[in-house]
Amino acid sequence: MKKRMAVILTAVVLSGLFYGLGRQLFSSLRGSRRLEMETEDLVKLQKKNLELKSKLAEVGSLRFIETQIRDKLNLSREGETVIIIPQEEIDKVLALEKKEEEVKIPNWQGWLRLLWH
Repeated sequence: MKKRMAVILTAVVLSGLFYGLGRQLFSSLRGSRRLEMETEDLVKLQKKNLELKSKLAEVGSLRFIETQIRDKLNLSREGETVIIIPQEEIDKVLALEKKEEEVKIPNWQGWLRLLWH
């Protein structure tokens, strides 16, 4: 009887230990996955930060500011000539570059072409 109680008690203690160890192991693995994901996020944010810093340096440069002023206010340097092309002319040129639209024909003619041509 005492042996049986000792075996049962040992089994209960060991199962409790294994359960605790398993929970701790699972929690540790989940934490390491979370740490990896956060590290990846950090690397992405650092890249984005570098991109934004370079963009800020570009936007702050005198060349960029001058380009924006010249483009938006239609200003020019001394000796330059500003040419303004009307939007209608631009649309005409762009319309020429577009592909010709397919001519719509009645359905019966389309079937006729498909079957006998």
